[in-house]
Amino acid sequence: MEALNRIVSRKFKNIAEDRYEQIIKRYREFLLLPEELVLPEVNSILFPIDRFSLDIPEELFETLRAYAGASVHLIYVSEKRTLRLIEQTLGKEEAEKLKEEKINFAQKTLDTLAPTLEKLGLSVKPSRVIGSKSDDVIELMSTGRFDILIISRHFGSEPSKTSPMSPVVFKIVQHIERPVIVY
Repeated sequence: MEALNRIVSRKFKNIAEDRYEQIIKRYREFLLLPEELVLPEVNSILFPIDRFSLDIPEELFETLRAYAGASVHLIYVSEKRTLRLIEQTLGKEEAEKLKEEKINFAQKTLDTLAPTLEKLGLSVKPSRVIGSKSDDVIELMSTGRFDILIISRHFGSEPSKTSPMSPVVFKIVQHIERPVIVY
């Protein structure tokens, strides 16, 4: 920060110097210090997916290539509340059929995505969970086992034109203290 102050003072000396001092004071919190420019070491990644977040851009795979050697917990999360609603409205038999379909779809998705991540040099541990999408991800991140979270902006709900990310992702990002890549 001190280097920036010197540059601004030298460059704009006698030219609206007070104005630039005010700008430096106001925007100090937005400027990165040299030690903040260092990328954190990433050894473990939490990568939750669901049926809304399967459109993964190629740029994300390029970014993940930088973390070669890291372990990825690839987790497909199905909402338990949805299954309960189906059971209450259509009965236990229909809920079981839906649950079985969700498990099959989740497994196919994991079986497709895991090899792609492994080709990037990542060690992948796929799993399926039926629970609360936001609470489960927040709980997993709060254990401290993961260095970074990678999550789709559409995780948990269909995309909308009025919101850049789903309420589920918004809640997750607000409640965790680790770095997040939202794609």
